[in-house]
Amino acid sequence: MLAGTLAFVAGIYCLLQFSFLPSFWVIFFLPVLFFLSMTYSGIRIILLFYLGFCWALFRVGSEIGHSLDLDIESRDVLLTGSVISLPEINDDQVRFLIDVNEITDGQRRHYASPGIVRLSWYRTDITPATGEIWQFRAKLKRPHGFMNPGGFDYETWMFRQGIKATGYVKSDTFNQRLEVSKAYFIQRLRYNLSQKLKQSLDKPLLGLVLALSLGERSQLDSNQWRILTRTGTNHLIAISGLHLGLIAGFIYFLVQFVWRQFYFATQRIPAPIIASIVAFVGAFFYAALAGFALPAQRALIMIAVFLVSLFSARQLLIVNVVCIAMILVLILDPFAIIAADFWLSFMAVIFILYITRFRISKHNRLSRCIRLQCFLSIALIPMLIFWFKQIPLYSILANLVAIPVIGFLIVPLSLLAMILLFPFPTLSQTVYRLIDAISGIHWSYLEFLSQQHNAIIPIAAPNLLSLSLAITGIFILLMPRGMPGRWIGLLWLLPLLFPNAPRLNAGEFEFNQLDVGQGMAVLIQTKQHTLIYDTGARYSERFNIGDAVLIPYLKEKGIKQISMLMISHGDNDHIGGAKAIIDNFKIDRVLSSVPAQLPMESAEKCHAGQHWTWDGVEFEILHPHMESTFSGNNASCVLKVSSTQGSVLLTGDIEREAEESLLKNASERLKADILLVPHHGSRTSSTPDFITAVAPKVAFISAGYRNRFGFPKQDIMSRYETHGVGMRVSNKTGELSVIFRKGGFEIDEFRSKNRRFWHH
Repeated sequence: MLAGTLAFVAGIYCLLQFSFLPSFWVIFFLPVLFFLSMTYSGIRIILLFYLGFCWALFRVGSEIGHSLDLDIESRDVLLTGSVISLPEINDDQVRFLIDVNEITDGQRRHYASPGIVRLSWYRTDITPATGEIWQFRAKLKRPHGFMNPGGFDYETWMFRQGIKATGYVKSDTFNQRLEVSKAYFIQRLRYNLSQKLKQSLDKPLLGLVLALSLGERSQLDSNQWRILTRTGTNHLIAISGLHLGLIAGFIYFLVQFVWRQFYFATQRIPAPIIASIVAFVGAFFYAALAGFALPAQRALIMIAVFLVSLFSARQLLIVNVVCIAMILVLILDPFAIIAADFWLSFMAVIFILYITRFRISKHNRLSRCIRLQCFLSIALIPMLIFWFKQIPLYSILANLVAIPVIGFLIVPLSLLAMILLFPFPTLSQTVYRLIDAISGIHWSYLEFLSQQHNAIIPIAAPNLLSLSLAITGIFILLMPRGMPGRWIGLLWLLPLLFPNAPRLNAGEFEFNQLDVGQGMAVLIQTKQHTLIYDTGARYSERFNIGDAVLIPYLKEKGIKQISMLMISHGDNDHIGGAKAIIDNFKIDRVLSSVPAQLPMESAEKCHAGQHWTWDGVEFEILHPHMESTFSGNNASCVLKVSSTQGSVLLTGDIEREAEESLLKNASERLKADILLVPHHGSRTSSTPDFITAVAPKVAFISAGYRNRFGFPKQDIMSRYETHGVGMRVSNKTGELSVIFRKGGFEIDEFRSKNRRFWHH
């Protein structure tokens, strides 16, 4: 069964690697393979592979068939639908999911409903409740996210969640509640519970209880997430396999114990059967509280398969139980295969079975639990490096305490307090005070670990081959005692821990313009130095480009120290992510036209004439001059990077006046192979004389998808094309990477190279 399961999984995975969907006619070859497999047994593996491929194709067809009509993208529309998620209230916005029933435009023309839409409502005191039917005036657009190495793939996440569009509510008298739907009873219950908890509890306890009781993590603040991430315990703040498994296991053993005390009951229904049924009902109830999120659905299926196997008339091999669970999970959600939590869940189960069978079978119960947790933490390190590019150094110490405290104390007590919340509010508050006391002591322990030096060890992203070798090495290391040559497993880990990253030679440099929406962030590397030019925007207390894009990108490349941080000027879309970089990396030098706006006393003011050389690559500031009176956009630091292999000119947001100053004072040094187009392609920049002086071969524009400014302007694009300049715009290309080596340079577009059929 194992070979067939792997073939089925491989078929699904193969389909999800396509840039464009194959024709649906390929499904009609399935019956041919079926009849061939009846005659030739060797065809059965191919049949199962093709079955997985076709099942994923069928499911994709049903998902992609509903999408937002391009004719109404970024136009005012009137929509009606049911709110189906708990509203997230952050800063000055309310965000929620709405299942759209009807869409019309200003002329009352009807358009096909895309299905689920993620809406944001800014600067409002109204919070749409889960289960209510609302009508809104809104602007919608298809899902579009940043595309960078190592970064969060927002479009893939939206695809897996079934979200077909995003948008925002416009201020209008049309926005009003129509009625309460009866179709979303569970979601309505979750909303009422969350509202009651928000009235009863204060932060930080509120965030923890909501996350562990209802799967609602929006109330966890940035400091809580930082502590959880640095201690490797963030997996515990989600209602998934671990929590559902612990609840199901606790109920199973409790019911079995009680049932066995009644002889007449065991004669009618065996204790394992009634315990399994009640355990599944309990897990189902807990998954319902989580809104049947995808991780909870997968965990519920796995629990059901394992419980059925306990009292099955036919003894099932444990490997077959795992295979059945995996197949059922992928039938329900074939897109789970591209999610980190899918692989972490199943690999954790496989390692638990392997460890309990070969390494801890002869120890007492407490020793087994401790050793299992230690071995499991080590076993999952390759997966953590592959998916998250880091190792939480103290995760073993943190999880040894966090798993029993959260799993056996906080989660059960939270569920008990929630059950008591309405009938016995005073008693419920007493339980919550107990939870607060327990979590306070526990949180102090996690905070202490998170503050230790090198709590997080970043490691450059490995490839699939390195991951496969490392997992094999872990299995070798965990072989039973007495097996010779177990230490060889360490050798299999080396490609993962020490990836063979391509190195630059002296005189070569790499230029990377990151996809950061409407903003700018650039990374320049020489053989031994790294420069960051601008850091994108800061959108809220919880989200900035530094944390969301730059830090994951630096981890992906294995960069641990920044030689120079340069902030061209003080606009939010250029300086917003700077604090995140300053807080997380050692930075040798900081230059900016607005040093006072940076949280570093050592920040210097950039000015024309500053010049340095790194590894045979020259860096020169061309603007502004010390005596200039420019401010704002026109005071942007203009940097030229050049070597014998090529050159790049970075211009920040300079406008016409600054361009004229550059033409007057540095016209002979402006020529460059690649130009970072001034001010995102606005009409206030890129004068014909400036383009002529730079004479770039290619021009890069950093601009957000359907941004409110309409950048880049089409007439500016045409102006560059008239000068024979090739154009690249980040919202279409994703991250742009150029390596200047002997023989010239080649441009890589991350979106083009990594596009899947669901991407924009």
